Order: sequence, then C-alpha cells, then structure tokens
Amino acid sequence: MGEVETAVRDIVTRITKVAPERIGLDTDLKSELNVDSLQGLQIVAALENQFGVRLPDEELDNYTTVRLITDTVTRLRV
Repeated sequence: MGEVETAVRDIVTRITKVAPERIGLDTDLKSELNVDSLQGLQIVAALENQFGVRLPDEELDNYTTVRLITDTVTRLRV
C-alpha cells in the first residue's frame, strides 16, 4: 500500500468512524459507508492539508472510492 492510499484510508476512517477493514480500494464511500456531503468536504479538506493539493469542488461527487481519491491526489502532486 502506498503513502497516498494509506493516508486516504486513514482520513476516511477518522472522519467516518468506520473500521479500517471495511474500507477497501473500491468501497463506495456514499452507498456503502453513507458518507454525506459534510463528511465529503471534511475528507477533501484533510487531503488538501496533508498533501498540499487543491481538489476541485466541482469534482467532489467523483471522489467515490479510495482508489479514485488516491489516483486524483497522486496526479495532482506531480
């Protein structure tokens, strides 16, 4: 597991209070973990602070899995 993926999972775990073993790469944050819009914004803010990137708000609905978030953060860090 890479640095970004680990951080994304840790942030999602902390904000959702869901056990880490329930959060896989392709777990749908909205339908499987019931992440609401406020939690989504908290996750984005935590990622932006940790990695020094700007995740576009208009793409918030696209950040549905750890894999998609990890790919986006990795792309923006380059």
